[in-house]
Amino acid sequence: MRVFITTDLEGVAGVLLDSQVGGDSPEYQRSRRLLTHEVNAAVEGSLAGGATDIVVDDGHGGGFNFIFDELHPGARYVMGTARPDWLPELGQGFDASFFMGCHAMAGTHTAVRDHTMSSVAWHRMWVNGKPMGEIGLWATIAGHYGVPCVLVSGCEKACEEAAELVPGIETVATKKGLSRYSAVLEPAEKVRAMIRERAEAAIGKAKTIAPYRVETPVEVRVEYNNAGYADQVRIIPGRERLDARTIAYRGDTVVEAFRML
Repeated sequence: MRVFITTDLEGVAGVLLDSQVGGDSPEYQRSRRLLTHEVNAAVEGSLAGGATDIVVDDGHGGGFNFIFDELHPGARYVMGTARPDWLPELGQGFDASFFMGCHAMAGTHTAVRDHTMSSVAWHRMWVNGKPMGEIGLWATIAGHYGVPCVLVSGCEKACEEAAELVPGIETVATKKGLSRYSAVLEPAEKVRAMIRERAEAAIGKAKTIAPYRVETPVEVRVEYNNAGYADQVRIIPGRERLDARTIAYRGDTVVEAFRML
């Protein structure tokens, strides 16, 4: 049983503020440790569930958020920037996929730190006309490779988004949002215990949850926050400017379409 785990930072227990998700602040350094320990809990649960090979993708920002010497020795880790794909290695024959520390799509009311790909540049995204955030894009790309999505952790709204998209998926709610920057928080140790438990259960569901698939060819449509971001997109075959702020990116598969971005 091979498991691919991708991660973000905004959905980790205790993470709420701008100072916690990047830069050199002490708050960000603490967030890195919180993320690393949630990753370790997911690895422990996966191993308990029978996983034989685990790859964990450091997916937030520049891809160097894990505290390397504190990572669980039972997995391998993808870190660093300038990668060939958003989810590197996912197409290499995995049986299940997790998304840890994730957030809800842009515009989700009472979701903690809601956004899609970029809080600064992106307003909304659609895949084949369906509104989606990063959870939906993850599920769609995993489905392209035939990999079922079996576990999500993040704020309550992120978990609801995942459950609506993938029936039967295991979820761990790390906090209940009150606004974009405030929440009722679950304690870190409790969240890690839930992640271990749900990760083990999720491994058992890998053969019963179907991969999420979309019809091909695929269009990924992005509405940017202002026309200036759309102005920077060079219009070549596979790209079409639909209005002042919106670009359609098209390909035979979701992977090809997303590579057009």
